[in-house]
Amino acid sequence: MIIYSPVYRTRKPSYTVLLVMSIIWSLNVKGAEITCPSECTCRTAFDPELGQILRIVCSKGGMHNIPVEFFDRNAEVIVISAPRDRPNFLTIGPIFTQPTPFVNLRELHIVNSNVPSIGQYSFWGLQHLRLINLTYNNLTSIGADNFRGLISLTELNLDHNNIEQMPSETFRHLTALKTLILSNNRISTLVPRLFRMLAKLTFLDISDNPLEDLNPEVFKDIQHLRLFKCRRCLLRRINTQIYHLVAHLEELDLGENQFKYLTSDEFISLKKLKKLRLDGNQLSVIVDNMFGRNRELRLLTLAHNRLALLAPAALTNLTSLVHLDISHNKIDRFHLQTFAPIVETLKTINFSGNNLPLNEIAIVLQILPDIHSVGLANLSLKEIPPNFFTYNDHIVGLDLSWNMFTKFPYKLLTKTKFLQHLDLSRNKIQGLDEEDLQRLEAIAHVDLSKNSWRCDQCSVGTMLVFMTTTVLNSTIRQLACYSPLRLRGTKFSDLTFNVLDPCPSTHEAQMSVIAGLMLLCIAVLSAVAAALCCTRRRAAHYYTNEEKRREHEHEHPEELLSRTEVGSVATIHAPYHTVPKSR
Repeated sequence: MIIYSPVYRTRKPSYTVLLVMSIIWSLNVKGAEITCPSECTCRTAFDPELGQILRIVCSKGGMHNIPVEFFDRNAEVIVISAPRDRPNFLTIGPIFTQPTPFVNLRELHIVNSNVPSIGQYSFWGLQHLRLINLTYNNLTSIGADNFRGLISLTELNLDHNNIEQMPSETFRHLTALKTLILSNNRISTLVPRLFRMLAKLTFLDISDNPLEDLNPEVFKDIQHLRLFKCRRCLLRRINTQIYHLVAHLEELDLGENQFKYLTSDEFISLKKLKKLRLDGNQLSVIVDNMFGRNRELRLLTLAHNRLALLAPAALTNLTSLVHLDISHNKIDRFHLQTFAPIVETLKTINFSGNNLPLNEIAIVLQILPDIHSVGLANLSLKEIPPNFFTYNDHIVGLDLSWNMFTKFPYKLLTKTKFLQHLDLSRNKIQGLDEEDLQRLEAIAHVDLSKNSWRCDQCSVGTMLVFMTTTVLNSTIRQLACYSPLRLRGTKFSDLTFNVLDPCPSTHEAQMSVIAGLMLLCIAVLSAVAAALCCTRRRAAHYYTNEEKRREHEHEHPEELLSRTEVGSVATIHAPYHTVPKSR
């Protein structure tokens, strides 16, 4: 939630002028009393850009009316909010304009207040208002007359409501609007000319609406758009005519939709595109030259798709790419030529959650010597060779979470001298010794949570000592025991050395190994005995049936002769197949 949005001026006042203004204001404040209702807080602060700011904040919740009659009419910022467990139940009418308007009001926030609708002309006369934030309410529809008179408004937040429809030209009075957020509503259709008169709009977010399709006519009035987000909009395709209309787009977010295939000329019109998010779709292939015209692209996210392979020329011409995320796909091998165009620029790459063997990743990292951050999460790794990052001396971030490490990879991390971000969460590490902890001390941000911490004096005793004497204090304190069962879930911050289980003695360890071997031998002997018993039963059954068959043939020879005379192929060959050779 944006609380403060400065208005930039072409010329800043000098320090002396600011000081004089501050002194004058402090003198005026002493002589003038600021009115403020008891359920709110009213504070003043001096800002170099806006001058003196009077902010009124009512955030206790449980309100059914906004006590504007007790608000100081000189307020620049008004914030009406409520905690989740104690929401407001408010209505909005011309309360900020009558009988005396808040002529200095720059920002108005009314959030989590169950507002059902906006009355007509509710903001008439608030000519200096720059931002309206109405998120987390119960708005179901809006119309043009709701915003009449807001000639200076540059940002409108209507996300997390229940808006289902908007007529054409809903925002025609907001000619200065630059940012419009309509995400998390119930909008199923964007009608033509919806954004008429919004020629200055640069940021549009319509994510989390059941749109399924986008009409190019909608985008004819917002051709200067720079950032467009439509995540989780149930889109299967996009009419590429839209991209021709918003050719100045710099950031496009189409994540978590239902795209299965993209053509090679899909984004050919977006030559200024810098960030493209296609994660969470159903893409099975990235064809050659798909991004051939997007030479300024710096971030590309393809995570959580169904990619089995990146085509050899999939990243052709992406000579400015810095961040690449291909995690959580079905990739099991690479073409080295795929990464050739981005060797000199790529700084972060995420391999996590694929079917990749380590040798495939190692080969790619060898041709990316300037890589800064690597994602290797969820790859079922038990260990990594110590020389794995020999060619990557500049690694700053490393994600090894969701793997199967049982020991801290100390030798691996001695090669990464500049590491500052390490994620080793959700592995099977049971404890850290002093050498491990000393290496961790040099890393600024460490995540060791959700490991199999064994809370005995040998496994975590040293960790408790380090918890009170080093910079790892906050990191270790939040960890929780996994075993023994009596301590499971107990945070390290609540442990003392005395409550830890003692170290298992050498004799106990040897007896544990012997017991394990004995159980293994018993299991093997049981399996062998069962197999021999089964074999004997089958042999006995076979010979019993054989003896019965011979007795039957001896007692009824005429029946055997009769079957031979009818020429049955099956009975002719049956003795060959079923009767064993004479002994």
